[in-house]
Amino acid sequence: MCPQLHSESLNLYEMFLEVRKNLSETTASYWSDLEVYNKLNQGQKHIAVKSKCLKKTATITTTASTQEYDLNSTTNGFSDIIDIAEDGVYFKMGGTTYQPLKYRTKKQLATEFSGWQGLSASTPQYYYYNKTIKTIGLVPKPNSSNAGAYLFITGYHYPKVLLAGTAAGGSATTITFAAGTSTIPYPNPINDYYNDLYIEIYSNTGAGQRLKITDYVGSSRIATVAWTTQPDATSIYGLVPQISEGAHELMPLYALWKLWSKGGSRTNLANNYRQEYFSGLSDFIGETIEEDDEEIIRDSYRR
Repeated sequence: MCPQLHSESLNLYEMFLEVRKNLSETTASYWSDLEVYNKLNQGQKHIAVKSKCLKKTATITTTASTQEYDLNSTTNGFSDIIDIAEDGVYFKMGGTTYQPLKYRTKKQLATEFSGWQGLSASTPQYYYYNKTIKTIGLVPKPNSSNAGAYLFITGYHYPKVLLAGTAAGGSATTITFAAGTSTIPYPNPINDYYNDLYIEIYSNTGAGQRLKITDYVGSSRIATVAWTTQPDATSIYGLVPQISEGAHELMPLYALWKLWSKGGSRTNLANNYRQEYFSGLSDFIGETIEEDDEEIIRDSYRR
């Protein structure tokens, strides 16, 4: 699991400025600010997917004689799952004893247990997982003695989409995020979305503070933070990535790779940043697999 360290970590606004500097375009022209922010967030997501560094456990409430459970549902709360971790599924038999479940594909289940879908409800021993639709199935189905919050799934998850901008206001215990525009990302409207993320005031009133968000109200864009110096409508802020600070420097490299390749504008520069990004990613996680769609195709130059 990625440690959340903040001694030398970067916030989104710092990364934004770094990318703008390397694009030799300090104010938006060919690349909009929103493009830059979006590519930085895509970089964070790419790093999390490749490294599987963000990990959490969800508790699923099982129902008697129900075989499959949708991890995307609001009730199950694991819609941001990338994949289930190795040895990541446990069942609490009868609500008392934890037992690891063994993974099987549906084909393996059909080979090992003829008519496995019709097995009598009992204590689950195996699980199968449909990664595409994020559905987990239990074999056999739980019976009435094993119905309840007894299924525990540990998996790797996507990071939160980060924000940066100039605050709309603040108090001793809050900050109001800027409303989204064509220039900056729109704040998420879901309550508690930014809970437990860190926010840093980059400049102006309250600069230098880096603290945890403990509550967030989507309708008002207000985050609760225990400030020492309260921010105001001049305070420029950036959220800190969830991924390990050891990978923070990779996000600007990813963004520059993708931005320089816009319209084939600077293929050589794009490829240079791409190589630097994957080299750094390999150092971070040990090994990477480059997908076909990560190749840059030279099509034209921006004059």
